[in-house]
Amino acid sequence: MIERKSLSTQIIDAIWQLILDGTIAPNDPLREVHLAKLLNTSRTPLREALQKLEWEGIVISEPAKGFRLSDFSVEEVMEIYPLRAKLEPFALQLSGIPSEAVLKELKYINTQMANAKDPKAMIILDENWHDLLIAGCANHKLLKMIKVLHRQSQRYEYPYMKSKKQMESSIDQHIAIINFLQKGELQEATQCFAENIMVGVNPLIEWVQNQKS
Repeated sequence: MIERKSLSTQIIDAIWQLILDGTIAPNDPLREVHLAKLLNTSRTPLREALQKLEWEGIVISEPAKGFRLSDFSVEEVMEIYPLRAKLEPFALQLSGIPSEAVLKELKYINTQMANAKDPKAMIILDENWHDLLIAGCANHKLLKMIKVLHRQSQRYEYPYMKSKKQMESSIDQHIAIINFLQKGELQEATQCFAENIMVGVNPLIEWVQNQKS
């Protein structure tokens, strides 16, 4: 099935790539005239896209100043990841034990992560792994909330994720989660999943603090 994205969603995707590749840095102004020209779009759908990103907490609007990319903050990290560690395991509980085909695909993605050299590729594969693990969840509002949290996480992880050691820890936990699920031990898998989400939080907080020093 072909996914037809709205113009606003396409603009969000384009802005998001500018954020992830560092073209737009934290606290940078998002000048509508400049962005509209850069993205070859009109200002009306652009403003709609910026307002959606503002709702997600990624963009800030200020009277008489317009939009800007929000700054990194320890407080935000301490809000995002504990929420993910509650909501994603809950989504896994609602999903139940994945099929053998899904478990096989989870193993394959994890192997790709282990072999990946580029931090950006690792993060994309990790998100794909998380998405697939909870894909059986029928609560679409919950999945949308998780998607917003993933986007907020990515903004920190892309510039931070340079340490292979942290990713190796995540890969090992992925294997443990899969093993629990293969044995039908859903509760143990959800607990390990929560631990997996929180594994890199302290180093990430330290990194954010260093950015501000």
